[in-house]
Amino acid sequence: MQDDIIGLLNPLVPQTLYGKSDFSHQQKAFSPGVFRDLSTIQLSEGCRLKVKVEGRVDDGEWLTIPEGQTQCTESGYGVKCRNFVELDLRADILIVAQQMKKLMNERHTQNEEIILIQHAMINGQTNNLDVSMISQFSVNRLDTFKKAIEAWTGPISVAIYLTQSTDIDDLIKYFENEDNLRIYSRVTITLVKPKYLDNSHLTYPINHLRNIAITESSTDYIFVIDADFTPSNNLYNYLRSRLLPYIVYQAGEMPDTAWVVPCFAIREDFNNLSMPQSYEELRKLVGQNIAYITDPGAGHGPTLATEVAMDRSLLHGNPLAYEVCFESQWEPYYVLHRSAPLYDARFKNQGGDKQSHTLHLNAKKYRFMVLREIFMLHKDHSTLTWPGGGFEKSQKAATNWNYFEDFMKEIELLYGASARWPRGCSAEAIGWQDQRRDVLGLAAGAV
Repeated sequence: MQDDIIGLLNPLVPQTLYGKSDFSHQQKAFSPGVFRDLSTIQLSEGCRLKVKVEGRVDDGEWLTIPEGQTQCTESGYGVKCRNFVELDLRADILIVAQQMKKLMNERHTQNEEIILIQHAMINGQTNNLDVSMISQFSVNRLDTFKKAIEAWTGPISVAIYLTQSTDIDDLIKYFENEDNLRIYSRVTITLVKPKYLDNSHLTYPINHLRNIAITESSTDYIFVIDADFTPSNNLYNYLRSRLLPYIVYQAGEMPDTAWVVPCFAIREDFNNLSMPQSYEELRKLVGQNIAYITDPGAGHGPTLATEVAMDRSLLHGNPLAYEVCFESQWEPYYVLHRSAPLYDARFKNQGGDKQSHTLHLNAKKYRFMVLREIFMLHKDHSTLTWPGGGFEKSQKAATNWNYFEDFMKEIELLYGASARWPRGCSAEAIGWQDQRRDVLGLAAGAV
């Protein structure tokens, strides 16, 4: 018997079926090796291995190799490791979810956080000079996020939160559908099972989940979005073909920058409309009051998306992007280098989670550049009920980390009292003291 191991330590292995012609005593079929006769098999979590061996029901019976290390020389296992006829190796999120359920059924895990990861299937060479789309959501947003996957052809990393213990059954059922499994096969998925016994799981750890998804991504740049937003179809290619080459060209001469992607919404009464495919289509919807900038006040108003990006008469200066100054409570979505600060995990549920991150970037003197010609969009929906009581309750909860009373004061202690005012914008930026949202907004939608 060969003194070798089938090393299945990395669940990046795609679904693969090996036949007789793939096995050799002398030559390995895949690294670190597939041999006809083995002494040991090491199978990692998240992988499933089935084999057919000679002499078992006319070679028609599949035998499952258990996870962990199998000593083939031990009594009862020899027949499983010798004389392979076929080998079926799989690694996908369904297998990981089934492994999670198995762990959750063990009593001692009820008060533990469990994190299992299924890395995306990657074909060919990867390039770290790329942008990963990052998101987080609970199981009830799986279908919603499919729209974002279909619109974004690049790398994706998400964290999925199991709000209730029964969510794992819904997750398994969802991925038993082959179409769903196929769509998510190119997404790096981190499953997060919280502690259930102390009810802490009822507070949604939104920034903790974002940080996990960021950490599990592998590209130099990240684009963090929420699950109910869909990128424009040209967004990823625009970033790859125009933004990243510009950043490389400006290397060493450009300050730390957050590249803001404008976000719009379609009013609920028009939810049957197809998503606009271009800026021209979006301009028409804005002019008809069907689409509008999301949270046009402090939330996204400082982006000036309607007034500048949508109004041709104001398209001047840098053809790639225009600069705006930071405003307190602003919560844009942006492309960042992965070396940027992570999100503050003390924020739970809704409120302050994105605002605090933008404030931190401003305190570190990041510049904010709003990209032209691309956008992200969502369709209005009924108010989402969050675990723990939603926005209002989360803001009033004594244990919740608060943007104004806690985080802002901490930032001012670290960076000085000026941290809440624009610190990184240049003289050419459209400053907070010269905001023209109300005036220009009246004309910007005209078509």
